[in-house]
Amino acid sequence: MEKANEKGFFAEHGKKTARIVFNALLIAGAGTGVALVAMGMGFVMAASAFTIQSNLLCAIAAGVTLAREIAGKDSKDKAYIFLKGMTLTSILLTFVVYGFVLKPHFSATTQGAPSGSLSNDLLHVVVPLMTLADFLVFEEKGCFKAWHPFGWAAFPVYYTGYTAIYKAFGGVYAFTEGVPAKFPYFFLDYETYGLGRVGIWILLIAIGFIGFSYALVGLDSILAKIKRFKAK
Repeated sequence: MEKANEKGFFAEHGKKTARIVFNALLIAGAGTGVALVAMGMGFVMAASAFTIQSNLLCAIAAGVTLAREIAGKDSKDKAYIFLKGMTLTSILLTFVVYGFVLKPHFSATTQGAPSGSLSNDLLHVVVPLMTLADFLVFEEKGCFKAWHPFGWAAFPVYYTGYTAIYKAFGGVYAFTEGVPAKFPYFFLDYETYGLGRVGIWILLIAIGFIGFSYALVGLDSILAKIKRFKAK
């Protein structure tokens, strides 16, 4: 019995140490990616992209996780659970939209996707997958609620409003051949594509976001049931 307790003690502390190291690496990955982009175009312009804001959210959430692990806090805190869910869905939105919407658009318009760079890989692939891995491997399961997906949608909704305010104050996102881009992503460019088309794109992304969020809630519930079954 004593050996079993000793084994459980070391297993638990090993998992805690692994999560601390993992989240420190996650913060480093997001921070490096953001810094590289900011050095190229300035922080204000860089920070106006959803990719950057969602990665900053990941860094903040990972920092909270790091602090809580060191302090030995309960992982079932309601505000913490909500933050982790919002962070995961937002960064996976970055991952999915980049891979399935932006890259095909760049290819179709011969603009050339900004792929292959360290910053691009960190922000669009490494950080999203590390955030997902943190949830799957370390996070307590069975904590998400049925209303959470609509609450998590507050972050992309906030960002849509942010782009309008940023544009109203003359903000731009990049320069192509000396011409400033007024919108961060083509599917928000109502001046080129019209309000109707942009509205449809936003609606489709919103439906996809909510649907994916509920799939995540379902996965969370299934994993919790599997864990309880194994514990019997």
